[in-house]
Amino acid sequence: SAAEDLRRTAIVRAIESCRDSVVNIHGEKVVSDESSDDERRVNGMGTGVIIDCRGYAVTNFHVVDGVRDIEATLASGRTVAARLISHDRRTDLAVIKIDSATPLPVISTGTSSDLLIGETVLALGNAFGYEHTVTRGIISALHRNVDVNSTQRYEDLIQTDASINPGNSGGPLLNINGQMIGINVAVRAGAQGIGFAIPVDSVLKIVASLLSVERVDHTWHGIVC
Repeated sequence: SAAEDLRRTAIVRAIESCRDSVVNIHGEKVVSDESSDDERRVNGMGTGVIIDCRGYAVTNFHVVDGVRDIEATLASGRTVAARLISHDRRTDLAVIKIDSATPLPVISTGTSSDLLIGETVLALGNAFGYEHTVTRGIISALHRNVDVNSTQRYEDLIQTDASINPGNSGGPLLNINGQMIGINVAVRAGAQGIGFAIPVDSVLKIVASLLSVERVDHTWHGIVC
């Protein structure tokens, strides 16, 4: 009906087209307490994006760093084991392999070379453990450099006011056509409406390197872009 057609906006269609290729990542990790010498176990969480139908997914390295048994929950609700394949600590990107006997849906990728200030973007991820949370915003700025701490610095990030919370890390930033144009990575502590994403062109270049013949068991993985 005409009323139903009005409800199926570009945003609805964009999310429908990509949600099956987004996974929720969780697992237990040990973290050090900075105020003492003690260590404690916490339940880590984040998001991943399937980039190859054989189960290869990209996420942030800090999501899986120190996680012994990585688990990924698919859009169907099924939880499966995953393992860390390769990572790049400098850019905070990692590739994991999700165990699946059947091909998995792959995210549609766009380009970050022609992004427009003010264009609509969507974030999808495991926000505070609320799986497949969708938020909307705009691109606020491009080419931002962000110092997270004394050892971690992100360069050339997309800034957005789409709500990004702990657990969104590693999830996709999408354009209105449902194409991934970035990987959500950081929130400015204490700020509202200031989130950041790694541009997808950089992500694909780094992931291709992480899955190169020389780095992973002399096997060509052939990422689908």
